[in-house]
Amino acid sequence: MQTLLVVLIVLHVLTGVFWAGSTFVLARTGGASAEHLAFPQFGAAIATMLMGIAVWALALRTVPPIPSLHVLGAGVICAVLAAVVQALALPAVRQLRTRSPDEIAPRRRIAIHQRIAGVLLMITVVSMALWGHI
Repeated sequence: MQTLLVVLIVLHVLTGVFWAGSTFVLARTGGASAEHLAFPQFGAAIATMLMGIAVWALALRTVPPIPSLHVLGAGVICAVLAAVVQALALPAVRQLRTRSPDEIAPRRRIAIHQRIAGVLLMITVVSMALWGHI
């Protein structure tokens, strides 16, 4: 059980690092290469959340609601919102993949969504780092 928990935490962190890192890159570059990164990024978002659910089920489900878990919960909510925001940009990514003549509008939309998601993921990362210390 302990080995499984460690593996799940490592997978949760690794997929989360890719998710957050690619979000920050796409936000900073204005959506450059979004047609290559957005779908793997969204897959990492789903994997990160599934691993987080598994870690919670194995290690935290029976912990009574204490203030530090509220901090963790706020991070979870921000992560889910970030994934939703990024999912809303996927049609613009599909539009870029079809090589439409107008690339400016979809890239702008992607960049805005990535910036919003970036702020949400920044809050998520901070809450995940702090929850055990509050």
